[in-house]
Amino acid sequence: KSASVLRSIAAAILISGALIYAVEILTTAYTARLKAINDFGYVIHEFDPYFNFRAAQYLYDNGWQRFVNWFDYMSWYPLGRPVGTTIYPGMQVAAVFLTKIWLPIWFGFKQWFGQQFGFGGSISSRVVTKSALGVSKALSASGSPFMSSVANLMASIGMKWNEMSLNDVCCLIPAWFGALATLTTGLLALECSSNFGYNDGNRFGTVLDDIPIIGYFLQKIVSPIRNVLAHYAGMDANATKASSLQTISILSMLATMFFMSIVPAHMMRSVAGGYDNESVAMTAMTLVFWLWTRSLRGGDPISDVTVTDGDDNVGMKIRQKQDRGFTVSSQSRSSFLFGALAGLAYFNMVAAWGGYVFVINLVGAHAATLILLGRHSSKLHAAYSGFYVAGTALAMQVPVVGWTPIRSLEQLGPLFVFFGIQFVEYCERVRTRDNLTRSQVWLLRVRIGGLAALVGAIVITALWPTGYFGPISSRVRGLFVPHTKTGNPLVDSVAEHQAAKPGTYEQYLLILSKLAPWGFGMVAIGYTNDASSFLLVYGVAAYFFSHKMVRLILLTSPIASVLGGMLCGRVAGTCIEGGCGWSIDVW
Repeated sequence: KSASVLRSIAAAILISGALIYAVEILTTAYTARLKAINDFGYVIHEFDPYFNFRAAQYLYDNGWQRFVNWFDYMSWYPLGRPVGTTIYPGMQVAAVFLTKIWLPIWFGFKQWFGQQFGFGGSISSRVVTKSALGVSKALSASGSPFMSSVANLMASIGMKWNEMSLNDVCCLIPAWFGALATLTTGLLALECSSNFGYNDGNRFGTVLDDIPIIGYFLQKIVSPIRNVLAHYAGMDANATKASSLQTISILSMLATMFFMSIVPAHMMRSVAGGYDNESVAMTAMTLVFWLWTRSLRGGDPISDVTVTDGDDNVGMKIRQKQDRGFTVSSQSRSSFLFGALAGLAYFNMVAAWGGYVFVINLVGAHAATLILLGRHSSKLHAAYSGFYVAGTALAMQVPVVGWTPIRSLEQLGPLFVFFGIQFVEYCERVRTRDNLTRSQVWLLRVRIGGLAALVGAIVITALWPTGYFGPISSRVRGLFVPHTKTGNPLVDSVAEHQAAKPGTYEQYLLILSKLAPWGFGMVAIGYTNDASSFLLVYGVAAYFFSHKMVRLILLTSPIASVLGGMLCGRVAGTCIEGGCGWSIDVW
């Protein structure tokens, strides 16, 4: 009883301290990015950010329909540019939404709250206060009935309408979203370091556990040795609840947030005044990655189906299986939901930056890797199906993207993974429904796979001569051919498209350039599960592309922060739990 009380007290102290420190980190992440504004005022810096601001101003003044059809004669003069169909508009939409809707409501509520309760009511001196009733009448006259109703509701409870200029909002967006990216990267580390260990798909192991022969050797010989060493080193403290968040995961999250808040690779693209696409896209990208790994979390152990060593899945043992036949478990529905939410976040990424191609291919590569490692499950099928269907359908609504997701050679890989995972899941459901033998399963796979390959070959053969499939873009070609030889003079002339030089990683990642490789090895050797295996795929891809093009070192900031943070968090958490002799369960 006394031990339970001590655990509760320790958990309360841990979670309180973690919340306080997380708020401090987010505050630091925001204020550190305000130096340019503090030194030079609310000024948009550089050419691209100023063009983005002009586009935001046009959207603010003229609305979405005119923005989509806008041909800007002042861009690329005298040729001009059809801005509405060639720009990624997510950043402009975010700026206008914040300026016209969110910030007036937020500042009005904050000011009203301070008047009612005497604290927390301070707002920026650059905010202009107006009568909410007067704004309501003006909005009604201009044809905005919804916002007119909102302003009228604010006036009825004594709230004011507080506006910030579009210029100020665009200057602050990089700092705001830089802090949000710090938070979402921390959540990614939290998910990948938490040991929700109630089924095989979420127990930590090595990346080689599911490979035939090697996996058997690791399970039968190496794991017992490791457990003995962990026991005598005081490192075998286990969580008492299946769904608990452990000390290690919370410390990993905090360490990751600390690194992400100050790492130059991220900060250089999120300084206030640098109103560029990457400042918003990094938040969307890390949000996609967190929701994707969240969709792969294990479910209720009751829903797991026990399988024998003789059962196989594409030649390997099934690690977890929630559904028998064609039934759908609650875990599969949950995975589909979080996968669809990841697709929604992916839509934000698509609207914000052309780097969305990296995101969709990375998630597809991870799903394919899990299948090849024998870790296919119903939750993986549900998660990827929800992500791909929702994400692709929404992405096609962005004017500059259109039908590209199903026509571009750069994005056909995730499409093939989508069809492949449907094939694997269908075969597994038929196997569990009809209790097929191994030979019958392989015969089913050959028949269906052969038919699908034949249909696919016919479709590709018919469409290829018509020019349906788009070519690989110049920038993507630049990742695989020597610099200055992509064939596009504009791409070849840009210095940031060159390969990374020695010392680049130390310059932009600082100490993370040393910690991240150790964290990568730690995850691969002893802490791999369905979620954390994503970090391995991400780490390899980010290093490859950033090495080929120095501009893409931006992509290494989240994964380096997560791997470095998980290394520090696991070392610190192990010391704490080893000293206590038991883990501190928070939830």
